[in-house]
Amino acid sequence: MTNTATVIRLEGADKAAVRVTRGSACGNCGTCKGCDDPRAMVEVVAANPIGAEPGDRVVITTGTRQVLGLAALVYLLPVVLFLAGWAAVGWPGALAGVTVSGALVFWANRRLSRGGGVQAVITNFAGGAEA
Repeated sequence: MTNTATVIRLEGADKAAVRVTRGSACGNCGTCKGCDDPRAMVEVVAANPIGAEPGDRVVITTGTRQVLGLAALVYLLPVVLFLAGWAAVGWPGALAGVTVSGALVFWANRRLSRGGGVQAVITNFAGGAEA
C-alpha cells in the first residue's frame, strides 16, 4: 500500500517519523471532508533509505499482503468463527467462536507490537501540499 506523507523528524540515521492521513473506511473519500480533520493524521516511523529531511513530502509503502492479512484477521475471522460455532452448537458455539477470535486478535496484536508493527518504508519524494 502506498501513501503520501510529510517527514516530521528524523529518528536516528536510518528512520524518520512521518505524518500521514489515516485511510477512510467509509469509501466516500473527498465527499464529506471528514478526513480533512487534523485528528485523522497518524504518525508513523518509517525506514528512510533515501535520506529525507523534516518537511519533505515523501511516498511511503507498507506490505500490502501484511495489511490485508491483518484486516482479514480483525474483520473476517470473527465472522467465520461466529458462523462455524453457530452451525455446530448454536448460540454457545457462536459466543465461543467470537471469544476465540478476540483472543487470537489480541495475541496477534501483542506479537506484532513486539516485532515493530507493520513496517513502512520511504520510497520516494513526492510533490505538492499536504492533504
